[in-house]
Amino acid sequence: MKISVITDKKGKIIGTAHHGVKGKPETGKGGPVAGPGQKVHVIELPSELEKANAGELHKKLKAHLPAK
Repeated sequence: MKISVITDKKGKIIGTAHHGVKGKPETGKGGPVAGPGQKVHVIELPSELEKANAGELHKKLKAHLPAK
């Protein structure tokens, strides 16, 4: 499963968003937008983290992000 991970300028994870939610094509597509000093990384979420709560997910996702 693909997710977007938003990080601040220091690399701290500040949010995530799930990909693949299907809707009507006429409604368009949207997604997270990085603010000043932030980055959005699209990664493949490891299957062992799919059921993790937000706190656990943020702690373990760091290892799966590109090096700063």
